[in-house]
Parts: sequence; structure tokens; C-alpha cells
Amino acid sequence: MNSLTPLKLILVLFACGLCGALGGYYAASFSPIPAQIAVVDVSALVMKAVEKNATQTEDDAKALTARVKATTDKLVQRGIVVLDAQSVLNAPEEAYVSIE
Repeated sequence: MNSLTPLKLILVLFACGLCGALGGYYAASFSPIPAQIAVVDVSALVMKAVEKNATQTEDDAKALTARVKATTDKLVQRGIVVLDAQSVLNAPEEAYVSIE
């Protein structure tokens, strides 16, 4: 009968833990890190709204601002930094937030 002594068991568990840690490190080193920054193009939103309705009222502007704030507040609660597109030099396409 082949039994594991406590020392052999500890060595096997240590080897398994080491292999798991190395495998996790290897997998993490090749995984892309998602951007923690979201970009909102407020100017484009305003221009889009003005194009749709040339008689843009102050209430419409306030409604648009409220929608932008509601959308960005959800992102901020998840720990994402939100920037205006005018201050971003370059960002991946998925960093831009669409506001409906």
C-alpha cells in the first residue's frame, strides 16, 4: 500500500500551489487590461442634438446634461475615470461612451 506521509502531502500541496500560481501569472501576463477610463464627447453630443433640432431650448440642453451625468455617474461608481473627448489625445474605440 502506498500511503502519503505528512511530509509528502505537504510537498505535493506546495508543488500544486506553485504550479497554479505560475500558471495564473503566465495567463495574466498575456491578458489585456481593460481601460479604466471612459471618454464622453460632449461637443459631438451637443452638435448631434442641434442638428436634429435647430430650435434647441434650454430645457433640451438641461435634459442632455442630465443624461450625460446619469450615464457617467454609473461609470464613476464602478471606479472608472470619465474624461471629455476634447482633452483626450488618443483612446481605444471601446473607451468612448455612447449616450442614448
